[in-house]
Amino acid sequence: MTEVHSFGNLPVIAHAWNKDRTQIAVSLGKNDLRIYNKQAGKWKLTHTLCEHLSRVLAIDWAPKTNRIVTASADYNAYVWTFENDTWKPQMVELQRTSRAVCCAKWSPDENKFAIGSSDKNVGICYYETEQRFWAAEMIKKKPKSTVTCLAWHPNNQLIAVGSLDYRVRIYSGYVKAVDNKAETSAWGKITNTGELLHEFPCESGWTHDVAFSPSGENLAWVSHNSIIFAVSSNNPSKTTMEITNYLPFRCIIFVSESTIIVAGHEFSPLIYNYDERKGTIEFVEKLDSQETSTGRQSIGEENEFFTPYQASRLFDQPSMQTQTPEPVSTHQSMITQIVPYQTENTNLVKISSADLFGQVVIWNLSGKKIKK
Repeated sequence: MTEVHSFGNLPVIAHAWNKDRTQIAVSLGKNDLRIYNKQAGKWKLTHTLCEHLSRVLAIDWAPKTNRIVTASADYNAYVWTFENDTWKPQMVELQRTSRAVCCAKWSPDENKFAIGSSDKNVGICYYETEQRFWAAEMIKKKPKSTVTCLAWHPNNQLIAVGSLDYRVRIYSGYVKAVDNKAETSAWGKITNTGELLHEFPCESGWTHDVAFSPSGENLAWVSHNSIIFAVSSNNPSKTTMEITNYLPFRCIIFVSESTIIVAGHEFSPLIYNYDERKGTIEFVEKLDSQETSTGRQSIGEENEFFTPYQASRLFDQPSMQTQTPEPVSTHQSMITQIVPYQTENTNLVKISSADLFGQVVIWNLSGKKIKK
């Protein structure tokens, strides 16, 4: 069973839920953040946050503190706090960041968050109590291209970073100002902020998303060459990859210790199982169970080679102008993001996905082939 929610016809670049899932924050490709409240089964726009000067690229809503962090193409990030029925912004002091901030994620303990930008910077941000502002410690051994994605380890002190230089890296996210002591990690010894622990290649593909498993022992990511990668802390030198025949993936999430869901240009989320002992990533099933009712034929399906003139003639035909393709999936455009929706015993039982046609879909994973 799925729930489909529409927020107009603008692309949902990013979305995030509050703690009890009664509110959703969405970026529709503009410079504002819109917060909707569910009333009588319908979404009502309650707040529009307009502090950014350019498109909002990332949103993360901390469930415990009820703070929202946003990142934008205007080179800035803001932390929003709800006080007296108003969302109050506070700019993050991002030193040496002079290009778009592409991603932002709260740590599990919500005492800090990380940002990644298109000028290769990765910052671990925390609140300076004495100075009363959000400061950022920049990682010195930074990636060599745009930082596209981030994922925190459950121990609150490791962070995985994906970028356009065909690499995924694991850094220490330990910050002495807010962390009591450095925790023990299966991925390596945690000492100073920004220390590089591991670096994994992506076979000449841009990294689009990265995720830790619930225990943090496994790491997986997807790249633009339609390959899924996974690695275990038991053997970080052995990276497992699955070369798929699907269109490129843009997002990935662990729903259990061994099961991942990926999505992107294929329109439907796909379920895969990762077996660290066998070194395999195996396809399980498509999450979307809809079937094609009448079929859909693309131009050139009958003739593999055709001229631009022939293509224009095909589109000039009245039948092509009036025919509406039957839906073949719940999403009718690229899936931009997958986020957790409901968890039971560390495993996800529901997730939500967003697309370029203004839809947010909630997927129920019960009855699916999920390995624990």
